[in-house]
Amino acid sequence: MGRFAECFAKLPDPRAENALHDLTELLFIALLATLCGATSCSDMALFARMKGYLLTPILKLEHGFPSHDTFSRVFRMLDPEAFERSFRAFMTAFAKAAKIKRPRGVVALDGKALRRGYERGKSHMPPVMVTAWAAQTRMALANVLAPDNNE
Repeated sequence: MGRFAECFAKLPDPRAENALHDLTELLFIALLATLCGATSCSDMALFARMKGYLLTPILKLEHGFPSHDTFSRVFRMLDPEAFERSFRAFMTAFAKAAKIKRPRGVVALDGKALRRGYERGKSHMPPVMVTAWAAQTRMALANVLAPDNNE
């Protein structure tokens, strides 16, 4: 948990000073829940409650388990660019600890139009996300919004 906290130490906490739950603990629970298949803030809160017996030896959770509203509020307020920098630092540390080498071999690029992601006045052109996928490590290397919807 210490190394995880180091990676996210520079991430500014956008919440008020009286926030009950530690930001690093919230992010740690969200990461674990996502790795276990959670796709929403409700899933993350449910994961925290159901797997609490595994989390309590690692986390302090001074104010109990966070609710789905807490997860939702935090993710809406976080600065995406600051979160990306912190998450990249975490993934770099994780890859080093897990001895995952730089991807070699096939890197697949794939573009997908985001369903129901239309912007006002551009209903004929949904945004396009391009993903770089390392076949050997079976991990996504990057996801970016395609400029000018050009895959």
